[in-house]
Amino acid sequence: MNLDPRNRFLLLEEAPQQTEETAPTIILPDDYNVKTNPFGVYKISQISADCNKVSLEDIGKLVIVEDHMVSTASLDQGDFLLVQENHIYGVLG
Repeated sequence: MNLDPRNRFLLLEEAPQQTEETAPTIILPDDYNVKTNPFGVYKISQISADCNKVSLEDIGKLVIVEDHMVSTASLDQGDFLLVQENHIYGVLG
């Protein structure tokens, strides 16, 4: 199911995380996340037509966002990560 965002919202995907395997292994629940950095890297999947800070050319690019600004809409059709365009700190190139 696709979502076409409106009102200057962007639809995001989680970007793959790079982890180092040098730390000892500790078994934790699957949904447990240890975050020490308030920022996350996400991939732009779709943008609202009224966005003026990001463009169609930015779709597929990675962006930096504060994780607490990303909202997850968990619906019967799936989970959708949404953020308003003014919460994008920058596009990684």
